[in-house]
Amino acid sequence: MHVLFEEDGAFKAGTVLADNATSLQVETSTGKRVKVKAANVLLRFAVPTPGELLDRAGSEAEGIEPEFLWEVCGEAEFGFEELAREYFGRTPQPAEAAAILLRLHAAPIHFHRKGKGRFR
Repeated sequence: MHVLFEEDGAFKAGTVLADNATSLQVETSTGKRVKVKAANVLLRFAVPTPGELLDRAGSEAEGIEPEFLWEVCGEAEFGFEELAREYFGRTPQPAEAAAILLRLHAAPIHFHRKGKGRFR
């Protein structure tokens, strides 16, 4: 099992080594082991590998227009996975959901963060 998480304002991905109730022991793609609070985990996935997820998400995020997302998201608070489901018209693959997250995070003028993975 792999996870996408937020640490120090950056999104990182890694492989879960130990999953406790409130925290996880995660090994990042660089080999660094970190303790991650369960509340900071934004996405759990089996495939692709953590490095591939971030590469694919970064590439795909470049093709997503934040203005279009802003027009379709509405006024209410929403989660990035909800918007990804609406944007792709189906349950998004992990890299697609992460791409939406990266694009939302990169456009603070359009999207205000309201919590972990939540925007308005």
